[in-house]
Amino acid sequence: SRFLSEACDLVFDAARRRKRILIVGTKKRVADSVARAAIKARCHYVNKKWLGGMLTNWSTTERRLCKFKKLRLELKMVRRNLLKKRDAAR
Repeated sequence: SRFLSEACDLVFDAARRRKRILIVGTKKRVADSVARAAIKARCHYVNKKWLGGMLTNWSTTERRLCKFKKLRLELKMVRRNLLKKRDAAR
């Protein structure tokens, strides 16, 4: 009970200072409740399984996200070039 009270105090204090809060609950039983509570509180949330280390190993996660964005951009460019070649062949 003491730890729950301390946790509530920390959350309320963070909210008062307009800090961002991430609500995490990935068990099937709580996933819907987590989403509803987070949306109501206008917080970020995770209610599905996520990769281990996403927060604790952020530098690696960030590098992978950048690489993924670059790959998506390259794919868009390849698709555009293919469409241009098809139009030119007609």
